Amino acid sequence: MNTRYLLPFLLLLSFSGILFAQPQISVKSFEKRENDITARIEAPKKDQNGDLCAIIKVVTTQTGFIWDSDALGIISADYKTGEYWIYVPYGAKRLTIKHEKLGILRDYMYPVPIEKAGVYIMELTTGKVTTTVEDEQIASQWLVINSDPTGSDIYIDDEPANQTPYQNELPVGKHTYNLSHDFYLPTAGIVDLKPDKKEVLNLTLKPNFGKLTITTTPETSATVSLDDVATGKTTPCVLEQLKAGEHTVTIRLNMYQTVTQKIIIQPGSEIKQPVTLIPTFAGVKINTNPASDIFISGELKGNGTWTGPLLPGVYTFEARKEKYTTAKEKRKVTMGQPLTINLQPVPKTGGLKIITTPPEATISIDGEIKGTSPATLRNLFAGDHALTLSLAGYATTFKNITISEGETARVTETLVNGRAVNINSEPAGSMLFIDGQSVGQTPYSGSLTFGNHILRIQQGDKKVEKSVSISQVGGETTFSLSFVSQSPSGNVNSTIIEMVTIKGGTFQMGSKESRDEQPIHSVTLNGFNIGKTEVTQAQWKSIMGSNPGNFKSDNLPVENVSWDDVQVFIGKLNAKSGKSYRLPTEAEWEYAAGKIDETSLGDYAWYDVNSNKTTHPVGTKQPNQFGLYDMGGNVWEWCNDWYEADSYSKSQPENPKGPSAGSSRVRRGGSWLDSASYSRSTFRGNASPVLRSYTSGFRLVLDL
Repeated sequence: MNTRYLLPFLLLLSFSGILFAQPQISVKSFEKRENDITARIEAPKKDQNGDLCAIIKVVTTQTGFIWDSDALGIISADYKTGEYWIYVPYGAKRLTIKHEKLGILRDYMYPVPIEKAGVYIMELTTGKVTTTVEDEQIASQWLVINSDPTGSDIYIDDEPANQTPYQNELPVGKHTYNLSHDFYLPTAGIVDLKPDKKEVLNLTLKPNFGKLTITTTPETSATVSLDDVATGKTTPCVLEQLKAGEHTVTIRLNMYQTVTQKIIIQPGSEIKQPVTLIPTFAGVKINTNPASDIFISGELKGNGTWTGPLLPGVYTFEARKEKYTTAKEKRKVTMGQPLTINLQPVPKTGGLKIITTPPEATISIDGEIKGTSPATLRNLFAGDHALTLSLAGYATTFKNITISEGETARVTETLVNGRAVNINSEPAGSMLFIDGQSVGQTPYSGSLTFGNHILRIQQGDKKVEKSVSISQVGGETTFSLSFVSQSPSGNVNSTIIEMVTIKGGTFQMGSKESRDEQPIHSVTLNGFNIGKTEVTQAQWKSIMGSNPGNFKSDNLPVENVSWDDVQVFIGKLNAKSGKSYRLPTEAEWEYAAGKIDETSLGDYAWYDVNSNKTTHPVGTKQPNQFGLYDMGGNVWEWCNDWYEADSYSKSQPENPKGPSAGSSRVRRGGSWLDSASYSRSTFRGNASPVLRSYTSGFRLVLDL
């Protein structure tokens, strides 16, 4: 061979080897075929998860290709005439194409999302071999690519190039770029780098998500699940950055039908989806006349009227009221059919025949005037009542009477020419003499004729006398005599705690006056004994040996004692007396306090307008209907319960003891320093158990 032809031939072989080592595969076009049903109907295949694959139909005149996908893999590659059918799972992002002679197109990124059962056309082109000789120096320029959102995956000339922001020096000329980011549509393009100027691209990816606002009527707070996954949100709510495509929204609310809806989210869309909830209940309204406690299948629901939802079924509706026969109905509740029930308890009544000597005495039943004697009163509620008989010039007679259902009771009373009086002693149980005549033991309730009298209490050889005067108008009618000043300090028997027995029963605890006094609820208590008065300073000194009171006097209520101090006192008192004294529960205290009208509070309590800014001797105001003094005013009274603002909503219906723990203890009754509203029998005070205040004292309870 002529050597002058040898060098060009060798150069040609050398450059040919280099040229054919470079990939000669490129993608001419890639698009989705919207109406092609091959993957769904004609030739479907499923991936490893059981979902329909997408088909990429690769149009090429060549054969012998090897196909490699991203981590999701390729299900199969089937050769058809003039094209390959590549089956890939939905969500695939990249495809690598290899050919023994044409080289490798590595990690080609699909320019559109690969969807379930979608069909796509990829057209390949293969280049021709050409020989070029390039200079050893390569002209280059900087390419900077910023994106919104930042952190987008970037490919340069189909090769991965990390994430944005991107900056690199590349050969001058044309380069392809491709950006992708979760929840955004990919973007691609060509940049032509010039030798004399760096290229800066600021690219904004279009969102591939939307926003969904869900509201529900007629109720809110329904839970929302998306594609069978709880979102943790309740209606009304907004689901941000919801990926484009079809989603299943499930809405659940107790007592309403579960709603499932298909929602298609378009990129960049904001969808407002109102949902009407269909109830699985019926609206029920219960009216009672007179206002009564309402029970539904044995559960207390309210008083007077109640409106609420009930699930379909059979229920027993009751209206219960003290001194009335319970009204009861058993009814079926049907979904979607409103139900109104009117219940009327029938009063339990009896009669009362009253005869007095002399006649024409004014008759009062429970404080309500019913005429004059003689009289027959009908339709009185069955149960206990307070009867008062009064006539000018005669002592007023007070009697407790019991009316039985369907029967007529009879009262025959001879009025006394005098006034009714109450005589107490300390200690109680002393022998009482009036004008030298024994009348039994204290406490005494009876009458004294108008004029002067000598009262005497006696225990063994100890005697105390007191002169009193009974006037027709005004004057005292309650008298107290005491051995306290004659008794040695520390003798338990000299400071006997005078108790009053409270019969067990059921009452309505609480009021609508304050939030922590609600709800009004029915409480049943066993009987108990409770101190007739607040514990005095003399009684405290006899046990503790000292007097913590701010206002010093033996017959004043002890104050400036904490709840914890009281527990020490009770422990020592019980050890000396052999009894089991304790503080009253909050329910026992309110039951014993009864109902005192604020308009007449001055007759029963020492409070800010009449106290002259000090405590007063116990038992100097009128007693309540149980014979208890100072249940309102004078000093706050510690109760055994821990305080909790919403404890009534969790209270036990029988003998409630209050919360098991807390930071403050209940105080009741108000004090000499407080306004009348604090002396309401339902008002709930509280304080730290270590607080000592000259407004706080206590009274004691003994179980029957």
